[in-house]
Amino acid sequence: MRHGVALFLALLLAGCGGGQPDSEKAVAPVTPLEQAAIDAGVIPDVRNVTLAGAFERKSDLGTDSFCAVGNDENGYQIGMIAVFGPEIKCEGLGEAERNGEKVRITLNSEEKCSFTARFDGVELSLPGDLPDGCASYCSSRAGFEGVSFFMIGEGDAVARSTGGRDFENLCPGG
Repeated sequence: MRHGVALFLALLLAGCGGGQPDSEKAVAPVTPLEQAAIDAGVIPDVRNVTLAGAFERKSDLGTDSFCAVGNDENGYQIGMIAVFGPEIKCEGLGEAERNGEKVRITLNSEEKCSFTARFDGVELSLPGDLPDGCASYCSSRAGFEGVSFFMIGEGDAVARSTGGRDFENLCPGG
């Protein structure tokens, strides 16, 4: 029964906040319901989780990866790859700045590609509509639109072990 209540709270929280403008979501205080879910371990406290680390999502087509080295104060060096088959992929390097659940990502190893992703402490979700410059990171029939990654390990050391295809290490430095 306790797990059912926790699941209900998690689902309820997922539906909350839909009416707030994006500018308020990044700095909004934690509600009592959210705090109860954090205290129960149902959801992570995004205020205390770092973006630094390695993220993945596996599918039959391959493994999508994202990594971030750095911190919220000075920003992050990032790399990411989305795989759609043996020869079909998107891959790029760049920078990120985090403000609460918002992550401003700028890929700069090809054409400039900037967009805002969402990070809930576990999952990093890219938007479904990206600027035209983002296509320069992809082979034909591939795109970063709507891709998401789940954290598999925290910290710069874990991030530096993330490999790519065109780049041996997606996050080699700091």
